[in-house]
Amino acid sequence: MEELLNIFSNYGTSAVCIAYLIYFQATTMKEMLSTLNSMNTRLSIIESKMGLLDENNKNS
Repeated sequence: MEELLNIFSNYGTSAVCIAYLIYFQATTMKEMLSTLNSMNTRLSIIESKMGLLDENNKNS
């Protein structure tokens, strides 16, 4: 904790904010990208199944 206070007092608020944004980009955003890609895959599967259902209903 003391190191964080020293960094804050020596380099100021802007350096701490930039460090936090780099950390946030490296961790949370990558996890979010993975989740969004997974959702995109699932939505594509649902769309293809809905298309098959529409074709079956038209043929009936």
